[in-house]
Amino acid sequence: MTSLRLILLCTLCSLLVVACAPPPAPARTPTSRPVVPTRVPTRIVTLAPTATPLPTLTPTPPYALAPLLGEWLIDLSLQLREGITFDDVRFVGTLSAEVSLDSTLSGEAEFYAAVWQPPCVTAVLDPEPIRAKLSGKLQLAENGDVLALLRLQPENILQVTTLRLACLEFPEGIVLSEPIFWQAMRAADLIEFNVPLQVGYVRRLSADLSGISGGALYGTLYAELRVSR
Repeated sequence: MTSLRLILLCTLCSLLVVACAPPPAPARTPTSRPVVPTRVPTRIVTLAPTATPLPTLTPTPPYALAPLLGEWLIDLSLQLREGITFDDVRFVGTLSAEVSLDSTLSGEAEFYAAVWQPPCVTAVLDPEPIRAKLSGKLQLAENGDVLALLRLQPENILQVTTLRLACLEFPEGIVLSEPIFWQAMRAADLIEFNVPLQVGYVRRLSADLSGISGGALYGTLYAELRVSR
């Protein structure tokens, strides 16, 4: 009986020891090392400043340009007198010139022909006017006037003027077709010329075509230039 109690007591003590033992520590999870990002060196590039283009300065002309800007008109009339076949042939036209801020001129011109020879019947047979382009620049003259240096560029320097004349002596008529106009303009030095830009300015000139043109034209040329706006 005593042995049985001793066995029971030992068994109870063993159970108490097991029950009071601390629980086993959890297994330690291995920790991984933090990932350190690779540093990439940053290059700072400083761009050179872009040069700002300077505005192109227009030279100041030695005259007051503002009153001259805009359109100018130059009326031009030519009269050919005492020719071999026709006694009075005329060309009338207007040069339209625009003055710009850079003191240049540009424009165009148109001329129309007419013919008189009483008591004969005359006619101009050309359907189109004579045309030209106009260019030039301003220039200050020694006397203080502002001159327009002009140049005419014919649309067709060989353009003919066709005239018809019918009289009692030859009722069948006479037809003349020649580049009269530009030959007369060249003989009178009016392909390139200058004129003061003054409203109301008038220039008149005359020339003996027989001596100037080398025989291409005959008679006397009368010309008139008149400036207006």
